[in-house]
Amino acid sequence: MANPSIVIVPGAWHRPAHFQSLIDELAKANYDAEAVTMPAVDSNPPLASWDQDAQAVRQVILNKLDAGKDVVVLGHSFGGVAMSEGAKGLGKKERDAQGLKGGIIKLVYMCAMALPEGQSHIGQLVPQTPEEEELERQRKELEAKLGGLQVTADGAIVLPKDHVHLVLYNRCNQKDIDRAVELLGTFPIGPLSVPVTYTAYREIPSTYIVCKNDMALREPFQRRMIAQGEGCFEVEECEEGHSPFMSNPGFIVDCIRRAAGEKL
Repeated sequence: MANPSIVIVPGAWHRPAHFQSLIDELAKANYDAEAVTMPAVDSNPPLASWDQDAQAVRQVILNKLDAGKDVVVLGHSFGGVAMSEGAKGLGKKERDAQGLKGGIIKLVYMCAMALPEGQSHIGQLVPQTPEEEELERQRKELEAKLGGLQVTADGAIVLPKDHVHLVLYNRCNQKDIDRAVELLGTFPIGPLSVPVTYTAYREIPSTYIVCKNDMALREPFQRRMIAQGEGCFEVEECEEGHSPFMSNPGFIVDCIRRAAGEKL
C-alpha cells in the first residue's frame, strides 16, 4: 500500500520554502510532500479574506486525489483556517460514499487554528480565563517594549525582522532563524477577522500537535481549541516553540507517520 501524500499548509507570512527541511525529512520516510503557495502572502492589494488561500489548498489536495492518492494535510498556525475550509467534502469517508478514489485520511493541526464554524482567528484569541488574560497582558507588555506590528495603509501586516524570531522561532538554531526571517512575506489583516464556515475536525479525523513553548499561539489557547473539539482530536505534545517543523522536524515526521496510520 502506497503511503499517502502530505499537503502542507503554511501559516501567515510563511512560504513553502520555510518547510523544505520537513519535506526533505518526509522524503527519507518515503512520503511525498508538497507545501502550498498561499495567495494571501504578499498579496497586493492585500486580500480581504482567506478564501483564495482555501481554494489554493483545495486544488493541491484535489491534484493528489485525482492521482488516486490518499492525503494527510498538515496546517501550521493560521494555515489551519485554509486547511479546514479547503478540506470541505474531501474526507476519505465522504469520498468513499460517493464512489470516488482517494480522500483526506487525516488533518494535522500543528499549533494551528482549529476553529468551530462561525469563529474567527481574532475571536478565538479573546482571553477566556485568568491564565489567558495574564498571557495577553504579557503579550501587550512585550509589544510595548519592542514595538507593535507595522500595518501598511492598505492593510498588510509587516513583521519586525529584528525581533520576530523571539516569537516565531524560539528553540530554532540561528542559521535556520536567519533564513526563515528573510523568507517572511507580508500578510493581510483582513482574513484574521473573517469567520470560518466549516468545522472540519468534526467530519475528518484530526490530530492536534501541542507546542508547549509556543510564544505566538500560547499553550492555553491551543488547549482551549482542543477542548472545543469535544474529543475529536488525537493529541501529540512537544516542548517546541511555534515552528517545530524547523526546531524538531523528526518529531513532526513521526506525528505525520502516525496520522498516516503507521505504528511507531
